[in-house]
Amino acid sequence: MNSPLLSICLITYQQEPFIQRAIQGIFEQEVNFAIELIISNDCSPDRTHEKIEEIIKEAPENFTIRYFNHHKNLGMMKNFSFAIEECKGKYIAYFEGDDYWVYTKKLQTQVDFLERNQDFVICCHNLKFLENNEIIENVYIDRANVKEISDIEDLAKYNFIPTLTAVFRNIENKLPHWILESPIGDLPMFMMIAKYGKIKFINEKWAVYRSNIGEWSKMGNKKNINMIRQYNLLIEEFSQDPKIKNNLSKIRNNYIKEYLKIEKLNIIDLFNNPFYKELSPKDKIKIYFRKYIK
Repeated sequence: MNSPLLSICLITYQQEPFIQRAIQGIFEQEVNFAIELIISNDCSPDRTHEKIEEIIKEAPENFTIRYFNHHKNLGMMKNFSFAIEECKGKYIAYFEGDDYWVYTKKLQTQVDFLERNQDFVICCHNLKFLENNEIIENVYIDRANVKEISDIEDLAKYNFIPTLTAVFRNIENKLPHWILESPIGDLPMFMMIAKYGKIKFINEKWAVYRSNIGEWSKMGNKKNINMIRQYNLLIEEFSQDPKIKNNLSKIRNNYIKEYLKIEKLNIIDLFNNPFYKELSPKDKIKIYFRKYIK
C-alpha cells in the first residue's frame, strides 16, 4: 500500500442509524490514489461500533482503515483534535458520521484541483440538506452568493465552507494551540489553513447534511454563546491583522445581538451582561429598544 495522498477523517458519537451511509459514500469514491480512512468513535453507547465493524470489511483495496474505538469518552473537541492530528495524507477531508457524500468523483475532482493549483489550500463545494426524510436543494449557501475564489478575509466575513464538503492541505499548524478551548473546531482550523493560500468553491451539490439532529440542533441559545466564544478566540488569534479582526468582530457582534434578543434578561441584567458591554453604543440602544420599548 502506497503512502496515502488523502486522509479522510470521520468522527462519530452515537450515530448508529447513520454511520454506515456515511462510510458507504466514502467507499463509493472513484479515485486513482491511495486513501487512509481514520474513524474516531468517541465511546458511543449505542451500536455505532458494531455498525462500523460490519461495513469496514467492505473497504476497497486502495483504502487503509485506521479505526479508533475509544473506551472512554473524550468529548467532541478532543475527539476532533485527536482524529485530525492522526492524518498522514497530503490532503484531508473531514466530516462527521451523520452526513454523507453523493458524488462518486468528488474527492478526485477536489484533489486534482489542489494538485494543479499550489496557491490554493482549501477546495469546498455546495450541498443539500436532509430534513424529515426530505431532500432540500435550496440551502443557506445558495443565498450567500459565495465567490468561486476567496481568501481568508472573505472567510472572516462569513463561514461559507460546509465542513463535510472541504478537502484541504495537511499543513503543520492547521489547529491553533487553543483549539480545545473552542466549542467548535472547523472554522478555527479553516482560518489557520487559509493563512497559507486561497479557497476554491465549486457550486455543485455533492454532499448531504442531516439537519436538526445531533447535539448542535438542540442547544437553543447556547449555540449563540458557543459561536461568540469561538469568535472571541479567533479575534485574539488575528489581533495583529486589522482587516481580519474587524471582519471577525462584526460576525461576533451579530451573534451577541442574536443571543441578547433571545435571552430573557431584566434591564439591570442586560446592562451588566458582559456580551452587551462589548457592543457599540448604537447597537446597545437598538437592543434596549427592541427588548423593552414596545
